[in-house]
Amino acid sequence: MFKKFILFLPIVLFFGFTASQEEESDYDDIYDACNSIEAKKKCKQALSPDYEYDASKSTKFTLRTKKQFKELEVPLYIGERYRFVFNTEGMPQPVDIEVYDKMYEAKNRTLLFSSREKAKGKTQYIFEPEKSKRVYIDYNVPPTNDTIKKGCVVFALGYKLK
Repeated sequence: MFKKFILFLPIVLFFGFTASQEEESDYDDIYDACNSIEAKKKCKQALSPDYEYDASKSTKFTLRTKKQFKELEVPLYIGERYRFVFNTEGMPQPVDIEVYDKMYEAKNRTLLFSSREKAKGKTQYIFEPEKSKRVYIDYNVPPTNDTIKKGCVVFALGYKLK
């Protein structure tokens, strides 16, 4: 019995190794549309000359057959002027961006900005909040059957120079 196991073990290891290589190669077939470095450069260009770059965040998505939702919390200093720049050129499909005054679970939250209200086909959106307080950015990615793609949304924050 032990001899049969010893003879059978190399065969199992061989097939297990080749199967794991095939799984890894399946992930190589996923198309990644995200070029966050270029998108960040474009966001920074949209901030100047009136706004100074403060921070950025690249949020990555792998497309799925279910709707996806991600929320970012952005604290702002009272009394400062800000500009938000969103770049969606790294997404293989449209994504809805919404900015609210309260988090997703909160009641009576107010919509401050929506990319749906802007021109279709745009890949860059600018929002300048009227008041400086904590805001919440929601990314809504619709479901798709094309699940072999990845992408990202790049958000850059700038503050006004006085």
